[in-house]
Amino acid sequence: MAYRFQAPPASQQKIQMTSNTSPTFSTLGRSPSIGPPAYATDDLQAARNEKQARWLHLMRIAIAAITLGTSIAVISCIAVSLKAYSDSHLGAEWLLPLWPLHVDLRPSHTVLGCGTTIAVFSLIYLAAAFIPMPRKLHNLNIISSIFSFLALFVTLFTTIYASDLTNNLADSTSSGTLDSWTCKWQGLDSAGAPARFIEICNEGTAALDLVVFLAIVELLAVGATAWGWWIETRMKWVSVEGGKDEIQLV
Repeated sequence: MAYRFQAPPASQQKIQMTSNTSPTFSTLGRSPSIGPPAYATDDLQAARNEKQARWLHLMRIAIAAITLGTSIAVISCIAVSLKAYSDSHLGAEWLLPLWPLHVDLRPSHTVLGCGTTIAVFSLIYLAAAFIPMPRKLHNLNIISSIFSFLALFVTLFTTIYASDLTNNLADSTSSGTLDSWTCKWQGLDSAGAPARFIEICNEGTAALDLVVFLAIVELLAVGATAWGWWIETRMKWVSVEGGKDEIQLV
């Protein structure tokens, strides 16, 4: 018995050739065929999250550097004012004292403590930002959460407390703060005011203004902290959807 081989119709051959042909470039390299995208959606989302994490890292370093420089300026202004007060303060036995008998130094000490605290926080964060560690984004989010909220509270408390004490003693003739007493001479020139009173007033005012600026920057730091947790959450979602066992948050 003879067997015959019957070829399929031309239409079926065309379909089979089309389905088995992989989307490649032509031999001339000029006409690419239509194919799937080069990257999956999860890969694109992961790359976008990593890019945002890098921008967040740079933003936090910039905030820490700004707060460190500003806090050093606060410490310098208050330290110079306290040194000038210590050098010019005379006891009660003098007939013409430059300062009142009761000088409230609490606002100056509070501002000095605020500047020192913010400087320490900034130094610790900058050190942590440049130290290699696993799950760096997660660890920096924790550090930033603690420091940013504490720093915001310290700066706001210092601003309200120091301003309130200074304003309450502004009209007193028997007591005052460094700012309230020296700023009474603000309308006179340096020749008519006691030694360094104008400088002490300007330095104290500048220090308190810098504390207000620190409060604004720390508010931005709180916002950056919220952004960091949002990025970490999105990275976890992408890792879980991709089936990764270990989440790399760098």
